[in-house]
Amino acid sequence: MIHARSRRTWALLTAGLLTLVVALTAGGVASAQTKSLTVGSKDLAGAQAIAQAYGQALENKGYDITFKDNLGATEIVYKALENGDLDGYGEYQGTLLTYLGGTPTASSADNYKALTAKLKGTDIVASQPAPAVDVNAFYVTKDTAKKYKLKKVSDLTKLAPKLTFGGPPECETRPLCLGDTSQELYGLNFSEVKKLDVGGPITVKALEDGDIDVALLFTASSVIPKDAVMLTDDKGLQPADNPVFLVKKDKATTATMKTLNAVSAKLTTAAYNKMSLDIQNEKQDPADVAAAFLKKNGLG
Repeated sequence: MIHARSRRTWALLTAGLLTLVVALTAGGVASAQTKSLTVGSKDLAGAQAIAQAYGQALENKGYDITFKDNLGATEIVYKALENGDLDGYGEYQGTLLTYLGGTPTASSADNYKALTAKLKGTDIVASQPAPAVDVNAFYVTKDTAKKYKLKKVSDLTKLAPKLTFGGPPECETRPLCLGDTSQELYGLNFSEVKKLDVGGPITVKALEDGDIDVALLFTASSVIPKDAVMLTDDKGLQPADNPVFLVKKDKATTATMKTLNAVSAKLTTAAYNKMSLDIQNEKQDPADVAAAFLKKNGLG
C-alpha cells in the first residue's frame, strides 16, 4: 500500500524527471537548430571559394551545412540573408560597407569598425576580416597605355569619351566601379559601357581582342593578361575590401565564431588568389578548392 506521503514524493519525482527530459529535449533541438546553416555565395570565383571555405570549416566541426552557390551580387545575397533565406555568406567588408551607406577607407581595421557599427541593431554579425585583399582595378593594354600616356585612373577623365569600357553588368550603379562615388572622384564618361562579366574571362578576352579599351578586373581573383597595365587609383576610390563571413545572430555562437575567425586568419591574399584562379581559370570545383585550402591549413 502506498501512503499519501509516498504518493506526493513519487509525483514530485515524476514531475521533476519530466521537466528534465523536456529541458534536455528542448536544448537538443536548440543546439541542432544552431548547428544547421544555409550558406550562400556571390557570383564570382573568389566569393564562391570563401563561402565554401567558411561553410566546410563549420561542417568539419559537425555543423549541418546546405550550400546555395552563385546567387548574384551583394544587392541580392545580402537581401537573402536579411530575409532569412540564408544563415550566412562570404562578403567583402569594403563593398558591404559601401552598400550599407558607409564610407570605407584603405584601413582594414577602420572598415571593420565601421561595418560592425552599421550592423549593430540588425540580426547579422560579421567574422573577423581576413588579411586577403581583392579590389576593383582599371586595366588597359600596354599599347593603349603607351598611346595615351596612361599611368593613373585620373588620366582617363579627359580621354573617356573616346574609349570603350567593359566590366560587370552592375558596374554603372556600383559606387566603386562607375557609380556615384567613382564619378565624383574621376568623372569617367566612356563612349560605351559594355556589360560583360564579373572580373572574368569575357572581360579579359574583350580587352585582349581590342573590343574594349578599359577593363574592370579584380586585383586578386581575375586572370590578368600579361599585356595589361593596372592604372593607379590615385584618388583612393578602392577601399580595403577584406573578406568576412556574415552570419545571423541566432547562429553566431561562440563556437561558430571561433571556427569562422580561424578561417579568416588563414585567408591570405596569396591563398585567396590561388583559390580564385583555380576556380576561374582551371575550372576546378569551388568545393574541392576550398577543401584543399582547409586541409593545407589544418582546418580540414
